[in-house]
Amino acid sequence: MIIVAAFGPDVQYYQRQFAQLVFPRPKTCPQCDAADHLIGHGSYPRHVCDHNQQLAIRVKRLLCTICRHTVSLLPSFCLPHRHYLAAVIERVLDLRYQQQASWATICRRCAPSDLPVSSTIRAWVRGFARTADRALATMLEQLARWQWQPGKLELLLAELGALPKGPAQLLAAVPHLVAWLHPRGFALPEGAGCRLATLTRWGSAVKLGRLI
Repeated sequence: MIIVAAFGPDVQYYQRQFAQLVFPRPKTCPQCDAADHLIGHGSYPRHVCDHNQQLAIRVKRLLCTICRHTVSLLPSFCLPHRHYLAAVIERVLDLRYQQQASWATICRRCAPSDLPVSSTIRAWVRGFARTADRALATMLEQLARWQWQPGKLELLLAELGALPKGPAQLLAAVPHLVAWLHPRGFALPEGAGCRLATLTRWGSAVKLGRLI
């Protein structure tokens, strides 16, 4: 089981401060719902990539003493099941869905290195497209229950209606999700890639499953 948590602005900060970080401990186990039975269970190594290098980090792990399942506290600059930083993946999604860039343009923007490769870029885009409609529908349901000022939801829907359906609408809706989460004490990611990291952090909390 993975929980995405915010630990500061970037991977370098996380690397430097790992030993001093305060790791959140959920009140209940996300697997069996037992309360107050999560304990520290060490950490494990993981690698994350940007355009130029592979970076080694450690991921904190918790153990439920009731069901014996482990919970990993994945830092929000990472994405579950993806080795590249959220900032790198978000840049690709922006180029494809908000700037409507061609595949060739996206690959050129990843230069001077040849990473990520074209097949990886396409896999990110396809994965996000598959989950965008469901994620957006869930988000709009939550926003509809929020007591906004009159007409605010209608303005959001009009803004989204001017965009192509799917991923472009979901990316455009993230600032509205942030406005909904912030007063509820939700620990929001910071820095590059924060929109995709916020979506992943929120999606993990509402059990949407893998977003990309």
